Amino acid sequence: GPAPAGGFHVFEVEDSANREGPLAASVPATCAGLCEAHRRFGVLPIEQVLEPAIQLAAEGFETNWHLTLFAANQFEAFSRDSYIASMWLPGGRVPRSDPKPGERIVQRDLAHLLRRVARDGADALHRDEVADAIDEFMRANGGVLTRQDLEEYRPTVSDPLSVPFKGHEVKVVPTPSGAITNLQTFALLDRFDLASLGHNSVEHLHLFVEAARHAFADRFRYLGDWEHAKVPLRGLLSPEYARGVAAEIDLKKASVGLDADEEPWVHYMDRAIHDPWRYEPSPTPATAYEPAIDTNDEDTTHINVVDKDRNAVSCTHTGVFEAGLNPPATGVYLVGGMAWFIPKDGYANSVAGWKRPMNNMAPVMVFRDGRPVLCQGAPGARRIMNRGVQVVANVIAFGMTPQQAIEQATVDASGRETLVDSRLPDRVIEGLASRGHRIAVVEEEPGMGGNFSRPTAMQVDYEAGLIRAGVDPFRPATALGY
Repeated sequence: GPAPAGGFHVFEVEDSANREGPLAASVPATCAGLCEAHRRFGVLPIEQVLEPAIQLAAEGFETNWHLTLFAANQFEAFSRDSYIASMWLPGGRVPRSDPKPGERIVQRDLAHLLRRVARDGADALHRDEVADAIDEFMRANGGVLTRQDLEEYRPTVSDPLSVPFKGHEVKVVPTPSGAITNLQTFALLDRFDLASLGHNSVEHLHLFVEAARHAFADRFRYLGDWEHAKVPLRGLLSPEYARGVAAEIDLKKASVGLDADEEPWVHYMDRAIHDPWRYEPSPTPATAYEPAIDTNDEDTTHINVVDKDRNAVSCTHTGVFEAGLNPPATGVYLVGGMAWFIPKDGYANSVAGWKRPMNNMAPVMVFRDGRPVLCQGAPGARRIMNRGVQVVANVIAFGMTPQQAIEQATVDASGRETLVDSRLPDRVIEGLASRGHRIAVVEEEPGMGGNFSRPTAMQVDYEAGLIRAGVDPFRPATALGY
């Protein structure tokens, strides 16, 4: 049945089996994906690439305040998993960060696994002893992930999806993720003259919230793994559809309304306010809905990298560290990704074999004249999406540097209420409320998750020969250059 709103997922299943324990595990793919990227594009030997990570795992790294707080917040879950606890709760307690230096977190099994990856590539995880250990752990504990699943996994290399935005192309990975929703938001905003509205004015933020809510309504209704469900992907991203939806946006009042006690994913999962199937080659009805992974747990990392030849990477990686799905002595933390599916039939995002669940990650790259000019992404659960669009728009439409773009006050319209940054002027906050938005004024402050996502970005300026970076000023993030 329905779970309390605002938690990890909306529908409870027996024993939380889609979130904790061996049935929650999805097929691990990160190792194979990164090895494939190295095979295609790597310049340095993989042994050299992995050496710093091996050293950090084998010799450990110092705990900082952020990790201490994370471990404290996760203490109960970590304590229920002896393998996680053996590394992340030294001596059975939260690791100390003060007095400095902090305690060291050592992951010897992970170091051993990474040495094997340096020697054997992805086979180190997907075959041989580690695959056998995962298989045995699953059989012994009631899981269904098998060695055959590991052996048969192949990373997918695909052309990106893209939409135009202010003379640029915004490109994303073609997987059922937050990036698809952001593409739709960009396509809507591209139909308006953002710069003329004035940055973070009432008019600008009203338009953004309306575009975001239209895109989220479609997300909850239609999106899922289009390789295994009927999803109007081309319709959702078509310029004709963007033109039609943009015409529905009222520039003077909020038009995508919700009842005061309804969450948007519940409201829209069985109701359509648009019809993207009109723009799809073979119209078929479908419904989507994604579980609301609402907690801003910091299990996600985003990196942007640009090298001297202007090769660029925008990569978001997430894990869901939960008890009971981590095979001891392997160095592997399996991801409880089954919670991203809906555990009911009849939706594009319903759970099924060989299917990818909907997730929130939204790494993007922006191109101009065929060259990458901006990489951007963030941790932050469902709030990754809205802030990512705002950061990119701040750079592309309003001419800011990445650091300026990230430091700006922000809003988030992915939930029942629109979260409004308390740093915005009172007149702007009052103006949004007067247009009919149900808002909650919140502070963007240092802490475990914060009220908004934690973006980073890198911009390539070809004329000046410069790379500019921007990081979240409120929580640990780093920009490095040489």
